[in-house]
Amino acid sequence: MKRILAIVALALLVSSAAVAQKTNVDWDRQANFSLYHTYMWQKSPHPAKGFWDQRITDAVDKQLQAKGLTKVDSNPDMWVVYSNSIHDQKEVVGTGYNMGPYWGWGPWGGPTTTTYNTWVTKIGTLVIELSADKDHDLLWRGSATDTISDNSNKNIKTLDNAVAKLFKDYPPKDSKK
Repeated sequence: MKRILAIVALALLVSSAAVAQKTNVDWDRQANFSLYHTYMWQKSPHPAKGFWDQRITDAVDKQLQAKGLTKVDSNPDMWVVYSNSIHDQKEVVGTGYNMGPYWGWGPWGGPTTTTYNTWVTKIGTLVIELSADKDHDLLWRGSATDTISDNSNKNIKTLDNAVAKLFKDYPPKDSKK
C-alpha cells in the first residue's frame, strides 16, 4: 500500500511539473514602442509543420491587433518572425528499493527488486521576435515552453494561452514615450 501511495504521489508531482508553462519576455529598453503601428511577417527559419504554421501566425496576429497594431503587405514599421522547436524529455523513476532493514535488502534478508518506469514527454518551445523595419534590430523577444499533448484541441488552447501570456504586457511599460 505504501508503494502504491508513493507511486501516485510521484506521478502527481511529475505531471504538475510537466504542465507548468514557462514564458520569458525581453525587449530593447531604449526602443520607443509608440512609434510602431504596422507589422509584416518575415518567413520563419524553423516553421511549424502542417496546420501549425497558420495557427501560430493567427494567434500572434490576434494579439498584435488587439494591441492596436495593423498587419500590412509592404513598408511595415516592424517585422515579426517566429521559430519553434520540439524535443523529447525523458524521465526515469525507480521504485521498490530500500524496503528492508539494511540498504538493498528485503524484510526477510533477501535483496529487493527495483522497478524502473520511463516517461517520454514532448516539449515545445515557441520564440517570437519583433524587429525594427529599417535595420532589423531586435526590439522585443518572447519565448514560451510547454508540453505537447496528443490532443490537437488541447495544443491549440495551449498555444493561444501562451501567446496571450507573452503579449500580456506589450508594449513594455518602461519604453520611451
